[in-house]
Amino acid sequence: MALDLAGFTKDHEGVRHLAVDHPQVREALTYLHQTARDWQVTVTPSERPYLGDIASIIAAQLPGQWEATIEHYPKEQNSHDLLEWLWDSGPYMANLENHRIPCAALLRDGRGTELLLVERPRDGRYLVAALLPSPDCLNVTVPGPRSIAEPNAYLAAAAIRVRLLPEYEQAIHLARLSEAEDDLRWAHETFEPGAVHAPYPADLDAALHRFLTHAPNLIAARRRPGAKSLTPQEAAALDHFEAALSPGRGVGLAASDASADESATHAHVMTLWLTEGEQLIEMARDIARQPSTAPVRAEIRTTPPPGLPVSANSAAPRR
Repeated sequence: MALDLAGFTKDHEGVRHLAVDHPQVREALTYLHQTARDWQVTVTPSERPYLGDIASIIAAQLPGQWEATIEHYPKEQNSHDLLEWLWDSGPYMANLENHRIPCAALLRDGRGTELLLVERPRDGRYLVAALLPSPDCLNVTVPGPRSIAEPNAYLAAAAIRVRLLPEYEQAIHLARLSEAEDDLRWAHETFEPGAVHAPYPADLDAALHRFLTHAPNLIAARRRPGAKSLTPQEAAALDHFEAALSPGRGVGLAASDASADESATHAHVMTLWLTEGEQLIEMARDIARQPSTAPVRAEIRTTPPPGLPVSANSAAPRR
């Protein structure tokens, strides 16, 4: 209220501003000081840049379209709740639990990547760390990318581009690969080859659904620039998978009232996964051995791309 009375304007994030070249800036600051004294509150000026401005500078330097938003934490517990979502706290972020964080910035690329930006209380360095992907998107069990600490926005943006984002994409790839491997191994151990027929068990359909979610990203990663050259056999295998999983083959839900064509497509994809899925996983494993020097901007999907066959039981809970 004191800031409002002194003439500060509030933006859409709830932050109040006063232009330094305003002709009445000295009068406004004097009035703010008097009002704060009357209300027995403390106003502490700072020479540090506003964190929201730092976040905007960083977002403008990153590849793609990034959005920066600011969050304020009037209570210490609020910031601690956010820190629980750090993928890998690392040495830079570990001691933040011992300090009150008044605000933080979230950087989002619109594809599922979320980064946390805070100012370290003890030295003013800008810390950036990746937040965990939504558990609905991916079952993350691998170590996350290392957090960074830099003295200004431009060095922070450079470190994000050069190290944090490539490590993030590599970690996402490893998580997809791990989930796909676990699902296929479980399917091979649980069901007799050639003895699985529709209607499929709900947990098997759910595992197939996760494969269909990850497969396009695994294929894209294997084809990315700078990856190990494909042999003719590998290129043919990727073409085969892409053709089988292309939107043109998808025909909706394989439910009890599905058409014969839909059921046939569902059965074909199930067979492809059970018999040839290991081949795609092995090719994707080559990428896990070759970290990229540049981030792969792959979307973190919650469902297969439009057109892929989706089981009516695909929402079944994880085993």
